[in-house]
Amino acid sequence: MDFLNQYAWIGALLFARLAAVLMVAPGWGEQAAPPSLRLGLAVLVTATLAPSLAATTPRLPTSMVMAIPMILSEVMIGIILGLGARIMMSALQVAGATAGIASGLGFAQQIDPIASQPAAIFSGFFSLMGVVLLMSAGLHRVMIEAAADSYKLFPPGAFPPIGDATEFMIDAVSTSFRLGIQIAAPVLIFSLIFNVALGLVSRLIPQVQVFMTAMPLSVLMGVAMIALGLGGGMMVWLEAMQTQMRLFTVQ
Repeated sequence: MDFLNQYAWIGALLFARLAAVLMVAPGWGEQAAPPSLRLGLAVLVTATLAPSLAATTPRLPTSMVMAIPMILSEVMIGIILGLGARIMMSALQVAGATAGIASGLGFAQQIDPIASQPAAIFSGFFSLMGVVLLMSAGLHRVMIEAAADSYKLFPPGAFPPIGDATEFMIDAVSTSFRLGIQIAAPVLIFSLIFNVALGLVSRLIPQVQVFMTAMPLSVLMGVAMIALGLGGGMMVWLEAMQTQMRLFTVQ
């Protein structure tokens, strides 16, 4: 029975980290995916990786008091890995909200299926496009690869370095915000030029009803600028997402 207990312990320890990653990571951990599907996928990934990772797991502790901290540390490492990629998805929400405000559609909102909350209409569109690009580029598999390679960086049962984890999360947040502004930069530049031009027109030709024509033109030209710059912006975001996911892969 000792070897059965050891096998169960190996499966539980590996499942704790892998399940935490898949429950949070973009693509796998979306709210639209049923929890039973994500749970079954975590079990399947654990069973697939267990033979190659079993040698790295510690032996079964003699008491439950010693086992609980090890399980919690595995869950914490998995959440950190998944959140590092999940935070990058917020770049698209920042870009959508910024583009909406700059184009005059900031008050137009819908339910964002990724964030599961009301958001600017462009935020929902960008988030859906981000998930489609992520799955099409195969980055959902890179997330599993990173989770498997993380055992070489953080042995099972070891407590994660808090300082490095904090720095990792701060870098992810700053990178996400920077990418969001970069994606929305064409609309921001257009909005600045457009509003300056409207101010000059209203000063030079007071008879022109600026406010009657400003909003339709702002929305029309803003959507046009989003269409022109969206392809390049999403490619930059996709490369940054791939870099973020591959931080824990061992080449």
